[in-house]
Amino acid sequence: MERGSKGHLDESLNLRSFYLRLLRKIWIIPVAALVGALLAAGLYTLVTVTFGPAKTYKAVARLYISFAYDENKGTLVDYYNAYTWDKELLPTDDILNPIISELENDQIFVVGDDGASSTYGDAKVITRDELLDAITADIPSDVRVMRLTVECQDKEMADLILKASVNSMESFGDNNKAFDSIKLLGIENAKLVTYSDRSVVAAVSGAVVGIVATVLFLMLLAALDDAIYVPEDAEKRYSINVLGCLCDKPVDFFKNELVAATGKAVEGMSEVTVISTDSLSDDKKSLADLASFVEIIAGTEASSNVKYTAMAVPGTVLDNYRKIGTCDGVILCVPYGVRKGAMTEHVIAQLKKHECPIIGILMVRVDSKFIKRYYGLR
Repeated sequence: MERGSKGHLDESLNLRSFYLRLLRKIWIIPVAALVGALLAAGLYTLVTVTFGPAKTYKAVARLYISFAYDENKGTLVDYYNAYTWDKELLPTDDILNPIISELENDQIFVVGDDGASSTYGDAKVITRDELLDAITADIPSDVRVMRLTVECQDKEMADLILKASVNSMESFGDNNKAFDSIKLLGIENAKLVTYSDRSVVAAVSGAVVGIVATVLFLMLLAALDDAIYVPEDAEKRYSINVLGCLCDKPVDFFKNELVAATGKAVEGMSEVTVISTDSLSDDKKSLADLASFVEIIAGTEASSNVKYTAMAVPGTVLDNYRKIGTCDGVILCVPYGVRKGAMTEHVIAQLKKHECPIIGILMVRVDSKFIKRYYGLR
């Protein structure tokens, strides 16, 4: 019996069937998580370590600023903020030149932007811009406390630049009328700048992405999969009644369904052709499916007075079109889990063109464990 068919491209995904089949491939999930974690951790290491920034060292000093007081004008506290110190005062000759002079005494030479020349031999060199970039003057909260920071790729150079900067600031405080003094409160020698290791976070994120991507990919494959796994999906897709299931291992529940449905469907018929939709090159699969089918219905009303004949897909042999025209009807054997959905639709279309009645669909080679789990049978 036939109803209007919409085809496999318009059907919704049977999630229960999908997840039950996914359970058999559950090993893919931890593997995907492991691969995702390794890729993410490897990429993180590659970016932050292999091709990450060079090692840098940071030296820090704290200075106390005593502002001079003018009875008429008050103080200039508001002018000396973090921006003023770092961007306006530090680059001036009054502060920068003493730093450069002291560094030269320590065999660190400040050169032009074109870099070092053979003049300095093996001595350490740094450009003026690099020197300014290395030094940071900041006022975190109290305007009277300055934090002076030096960061560069040479540990010894960082300490020497900081020492020279502190001396220059103290000298600037002594010579500038706006201050009574600028004194050193404390100094920290250069230490390697370390960054928080987020490789674990990267690995976990990679694992989650791997799992989600794998599940979505499997769902996409399932959506594109035109194979049939349960009878109801076949009925929805082809709008043809499913007579029953031929399982790889006998299941009485499905045996009884098959015998009853087939007996009613072939009532009054004498010749029925059985076609397996994946029996393309010859009729071997149709013969094998027919043998299993006859074994199930033997001695029942489904087999009495009915002759069943196996046949390959009609297009394989031209004479098959004549044969299907002379029989009472065709039982289509649709194999479980075999991607022949499009071919099944094609065979159905051919049978309709030749006005051959389709008695029903027989699902063959069905995985008994899966189908029992799907229906909750024991």
